Amino acid sequence: MAGKCGQTYRIDPRVSPDPCNALTQGPAGLSAPRVDIVADPGLKVTAPGAGDCPQTWRVGVDASWAQTPPLTFQQQVTGADHAWERIADVPTIAVPRAGIWEVDYSARGAVGNAGTTEYLTAGIFTNGALIPGSETMVAGATGTNTGAQATGGMSFVHEFAAGDTVELWAYRIGQDGNAYILSNDDGRTSVMMHWLGPAGDTYA
Repeated sequence: MAGKCGQTYRIDPRVSPDPCNALTQGPAGLSAPRVDIVADPGLKVTAPGAGDCPQTWRVGVDASWAQTPPLTFQQQVTGADHAWERIADVPTIAVPRAGIWEVDYSARGAVGNAGTTEYLTAGIFTNGALIPGSETMVAGATGTNTGAQATGGMSFVHEFAAGDTVELWAYRIGQDGNAYILSNDDGRTSVMMHWLGPAGDTYA
């Protein structure tokens, strides 16, 4: 800066030596660190517009879910006792995002018994393997020439990788009757999933 009579003055800014001060002074002048904001899965960051004052960064939750559509079908379960069978009329869900998911499902079942007992159990499989803890007893009948219909379901939390498959399976107990998984406007069979948090997240 030019002063009186052609004199030049140099003004050096004072920078606090506090270690928490991110502003530094270098040979070329003052330097402020560049800040990059990286969002974890499930978070959405909206940057401020050019020239905005104040510079407002908005962080929101980018939720995700998946579910089967309303279904109409009747599929007989015909295997041996405790032999799992895939309910093919319920579409396979491909997990869209890795992380911790809440899974909710309902399975409507019908059993008819000509002998002593006929029961029906459902469960959720991922990548062709049962998720332990997802099993539910759907319906049961005891005594000769008896029958029953009921809807069973389960809610649980499980960690999935992106692209994992989620399917409904079932098995029967009793070979002297019939067992079905079905769905119509009198009562639906469905699977729904809701993303809770990133992989490795734990409960509070």
